Amino acid sequence: MADTRAPFPAQDDFFIPHLCSGPVVLVVVLIAELTAFVLAIAKHLPGEGVPLWLDLARMSLFLQWIALTSSGLLCIARSRLMRMPLKQAVAASYAILLGVTLAMSESAFQLAANTGIGQDLLPTNHPGFVLRNVMICAIVSALVLRYFYVIHQWRSNVRREASARFEALQARIRPHFLFNSMNTIAALIRGKPELAERAIEDLSDLFRASLADAATSVPLSEEVAVARQYADIEALRLGERLRLEWRLEGVPQDARLPRLTLQPLIENAIYHGIEPLADGGTVSVSGECRDGRVDIEILNPVPVEPAPSRGRQIAVENVRERLELAWPGRARLEQQRTDAGYRVRLSFPYEALT
Repeated sequence: MADTRAPFPAQDDFFIPHLCSGPVVLVVVLIAELTAFVLAIAKHLPGEGVPLWLDLARMSLFLQWIALTSSGLLCIARSRLMRMPLKQAVAASYAILLGVTLAMSESAFQLAANTGIGQDLLPTNHPGFVLRNVMICAIVSALVLRYFYVIHQWRSNVRREASARFEALQARIRPHFLFNSMNTIAALIRGKPELAERAIEDLSDLFRASLADAATSVPLSEEVAVARQYADIEALRLGERLRLEWRLEGVPQDARLPRLTLQPLIENAIYHGIEPLADGGTVSVSGECRDGRVDIEILNPVPVEPAPSRGRQIAVENVRERLELAWPGRARLEQQRTDAGYRVRLSFPYEALT
């Protein structure tokens, strides 16, 4: 049932982004336009024959051609650059940017010299014009490549940290849960061997899920199954004190989400909400899918004097971080204590696993 897609978007290990994508092209256009604006302001003198807006338009057109052509060539060459050592890839990318600038500058000057088009807007000093453009390109390109590299390193560090946190979460099935489960199974073996066998199978499946590959997403149906198995094991120990309500009929069961998203939240709800209450209570899990988004809510009662919730916050922050990595800026995890109890709400885009 599991898909091989990562809980957060898998990215190749290369510092230059996909320059053919819309958002990156927009960034490139903005960088070129900002460079044109700065150069026009720095070059323009009050009372000069050429108006500022005309100078800015000329530079914008010229720099946009260079920027978009360079982006296109880097996009085409990206697969080859990825196979090179880092230093060679940086040097090759830098050479492409300088080469495009040199070719565009020479072409613009020759076009103006041979046809007269825009001749009044270009300097008469041929070597100075070309050399100046190449030097500006050398500075701007170095800054842009450095920016891409720093952003790539930052994102790689975030992904590694998230993977480490996720692996820690996988290994963090509380020891007392394991001991209590084994004691419960031992007590059931003589009187109710069928329940003991089912509990052993559920515990085995739960640990298998916790040891599975962290770099996978799972459909909601599989995540709910793991959470139910955990709740069933706890129900054998807590008996009638633990009641669960599952209302997920309105949520597509093929919705993608990071592995072990629901189980830690169900564990928190039982550990912090049900166990401290002498009469127990009800953990409610409900959900809906609307306008391309999946919303899942977990509600549990709160003791009159709740225990410190540090453990709860660690799990909640871990899940929140992995949701953000899976859908940057498009997923949310909200928590709130109300009169009805402690409420945790997940919201993320609906993406079906095929």
